[in-house]
Amino acid sequence: MADQDRFARALLAVARGLGRIARERARAGDVTPQQAETLQLIAERGALSTSTLATLLGIDPSTASRNLSGLERAGLIARQKGSDDGRQTDVRLTPRGRRAAQNVGNGATAALASLLDRVPRAERARMLESLELLVKILDQTP
Repeated sequence: MADQDRFARALLAVARGLGRIARERARAGDVTPQQAETLQLIAERGALSTSTLATLLGIDPSTASRNLSGLERAGLIARQKGSDDGRQTDVRLTPRGRRAAQNVGNGATAALASLLDRVPRAERARMLESLELLVKILDQTP
């Protein structure tokens, strides 16, 4: 049980630290952290429906819709009827949205790279392998 407690405390601390970095990078892009994450998801995956975005973000579809409305007003996204299902609306980045997503992504990459620079070289491979394993586990978790 001690390992599980230690693991939980460490992950919670990592989540708080990553949240702080996300807030800082979002402020640099004049969007909220959730909007920044939304822009990144659309940039990575292409056009997505509001319901898919909500699921990927782990939020309620109405919250996703409100966030998308703000991004649409800012000219960062455009909504179009889905090509597969006319009842569905697909969300795409505008050129301005692509630039914003890139700026947010570049800021995150720089911030996270500075963290890796502080890990002793001898420990980096082990840390990366552990993180990649955790990502796989999280991706398989419902």
